[in-house]
Amino acid sequence: MDSISIIIPSYNSSETIPATLDNIFKLNNVDTVKEVIVVDSSDDKKTKPFLNNYSNPKVKIITSGVRVMPAIQRNIGAREASGDILAFIDSDAYPDKNWVAFILETIKEQTVMGGGSYLLPEFQHDNKVAIAQYYLQFNEFLPAGDIRQKAFFPSCNIFCKKEFFDEMGGFPEVRASEDTLFCLNAGKKTELVFNPQAKVYHIFRTDRKAFLRNQKMLGKFVLVYRKDFYKSFIYKGIMPLLTIPVITLIKLARLRSRITQAGKWHRKMLRKSLGTFFVGLTYWSFGYVSGIKGVKK
Repeated sequence: MDSISIIIPSYNSSETIPATLDNIFKLNNVDTVKEVIVVDSSDDKKTKPFLNNYSNPKVKIITSGVRVMPAIQRNIGAREASGDILAFIDSDAYPDKNWVAFILETIKEQTVMGGGSYLLPEFQHDNKVAIAQYYLQFNEFLPAGDIRQKAFFPSCNIFCKKEFFDEMGGFPEVRASEDTLFCLNAGKKTELVFNPQAKVYHIFRTDRKAFLRNQKMLGKFVLVYRKDFYKSFIYKGIMPLLTIPVITLIKLARLRSRITQAGKWHRKMLRKSLGTFFVGLTYWSFGYVSGIKGVKK
């Protein structure tokens, strides 16, 4: 049976990474987890002491020295990994108890790369900001439907053969959307398999201002990566400004379809945060248009 290296980028994560690590070691099939590599660049006074005192021989802490982008942290962790399969999760997420079992079910024979679904932690079910983020960022990756192909996965629930990851050269070292770019490039060489049973719980920020800043940043980098990857005229010049109403309508139509498929509970949850959701979508749209100027190298 293949062994798994779990890789976690961390920055000032003292409030969330305890749940990440503790739930990893509560996994069914935890014996297949060869190592857990945390690449930390924290500058607070809590995270490093917690990590240094975490008592489990499978946990390996790598300190990056200065704050670096998550993409760089993941690549550092991957270089140090010795497992057959790399499983990426973030320090503000934690796995369902059967996560590893479904990773092993997915990565076999000709399948070398996959991703899983996302759940909202129960303690955030009444937080409108958290709910809005969940459906803005992960509506395409709800735990519903059959195993199927997808074009990309978010980086906090990606898994692949280490050999294939090395062949691809790792994540592009950019501020955001590195996961999408990595997947789109990987998709040129292999099928990307989505297993909705490989579930991860994502802990969302609850500060409204931080939420809106993040949505604006995410929107900006969506346009940045599309300009670089697709080379289409619709992402050049002022075209993003002209097409953003259509893009927004397409996003809403797809959301409606996915929520309908996922069931009544998801419809109820989205209605609970609908106002906050639309404010977040507006900020995402502002960010998308701001991507016209690109980013400084």
